[in-house]
Amino acid sequence: MSRVGSLDKPDFALIDLDPVECPFDLIVEAAPLVEEKLRLIGLEGYPKTTGGDGMHVYVPLEPIYTYEQVRSFAEILAHVVTGDNPDLFTTPRTVSKRKKGRVYFDYMQIVEGKTIAAPYVLRAYAGAPVSTPLEWLEVKKGLQPTDFTIHNAVERFRERGDLFAPVVTRPQRMEKAIARLSDLLGKGKARAV
Repeated sequence: MSRVGSLDKPDFALIDLDPVECPFDLIVEAAPLVEEKLRLIGLEGYPKTTGGDGMHVYVPLEPIYTYEQVRSFAEILAHVVTGDNPDLFTTPRTVSKRKKGRVYFDYMQIVEGKTIAAPYVLRAYAGAPVSTPLEWLEVKKGLQPTDFTIHNAVERFRERGDLFAPVVTRPQRMEKAIARLSDLLGKGKARAV
């Protein structure tokens, strides 16, 4: 999650949305709610299929924050998003404590040295799906991670260009966003799930 020269400072916050015994349509419903909150607090996020059964939302950051700071930011965001949508999300780290039929809002992937499904990587699943960056307009009902495979990923890249580029070329600062998140929490608009 970081580059040479700033290995101890992540280049992005990674929000990992995983199904807990639910269809991908719930992931598709959940991701825009994350985007909505990010925009509300003044940050841009970029969606990407994992090539598996989940979705990532990348929030590009200037590499000046520690992993702990970025993870804490994502945890607060998780509380705000899940608090506003308690019937859609779940956050417990322990698998047995997660509520079924919901989307697991995972911010614990933000750890130094953690491996994640990189953009455009081929996954070892049936049909050879590819972890694919998306435009937010594509995140809608009917989207499936199997829509992007070894058979169409290269052509998609040629047609649309590198949709992941902003994650590495448009870093953002978190200070104002954290203050806005604090305001949202202070107004009682969120509760833990």
